Amino acid sequence: MSSRKRMTVFTSQTPLQLPAVTTTPASPTGNPPVRYRVEERTRTIYVTSDVPPAQWNSRNLGTLFPAGSHGAEPVRRTRSKVQTQYIITEETQSPGQLRSAPAVLDRQRSRSSNPPSPLPSSPSRSPRGPRPRILFYHKHDPHYGFTNFSPHNVKYNGKVYPTSEHLFQSFKFQGYRDDLAEHIRLCSPFPSVAFSEARRFPDHVRPDWRQVNIRMMDEAIYPKFIQHKDLMAELLATGDAELVEDSDKDSFWGIGADGKGSNELGKALERLRTRIRKEGR
Repeated sequence: MSSRKRMTVFTSQTPLQLPAVTTTPASPTGNPPVRYRVEERTRTIYVTSDVPPAQWNSRNLGTLFPAGSHGAEPVRRTRSKVQTQYIITEETQSPGQLRSAPAVLDRQRSRSSNPPSPLPSSPSRSPRGPRPRILFYHKHDPHYGFTNFSPHNVKYNGKVYPTSEHLFQSFKFQGYRDDLAEHIRLCSPFPSVAFSEARRFPDHVRPDWRQVNIRMMDEAIYPKFIQHKDLMAELLATGDAELVEDSDKDSFWGIGADGKGSNELGKALERLRTRIRKEGR
């Protein structure tokens, strides 16, 4: 019998640092362009032992990473409010069967420790009820296309938006500050930049935005799924599953760090799924 543990170590040693770049043009309101910096701080190490992880001593694991074994600096493991130091999967091999069982070394919940969302053909069952539950959010997990950050352009009212996030963010200004709406559309091909740019102009957002933002989300995602048949098929293949944006940063559109958020994007996708079926597409 063998046991394996996947450990995610957050470290500042030899980070991958990219030069600062300016990715937004000058804004119509004269605000300075935004500069972004990127660095890599996550490494994954696999540890195997002949005893189950439940018997491992987390304090002794530090001896596995001696100073200087991974570069010029020693590994410095630090705690995070979102992710734990150790992400653990126990795999026990028996004749003719492979079982997986969780083992816990840290009580703090890790968003990235959740298993990837299942494929549309086999949605997971929620322990809270019989209805299947599909999680989406992370770029390298299934159903990333359900997020507004996925690289699918959207044609709307004769204009092309790089992503549905660009379209949604532009709705904050359409009909009120059309110059800003156009700026959001053209500012960058990256949805994160469109999101950041929209936040730079809070005084110019349409005054009823909080009353209409959910309806505007419905408006933004409909053309995306209609225009990309593969996404529409993937959405329809989820059956009656509950769709959940597993974002630890957003408790309105996602479920937030505590998993109790409103999940409004997931609900919008379920409404879209129903609408597409009624339209017979």
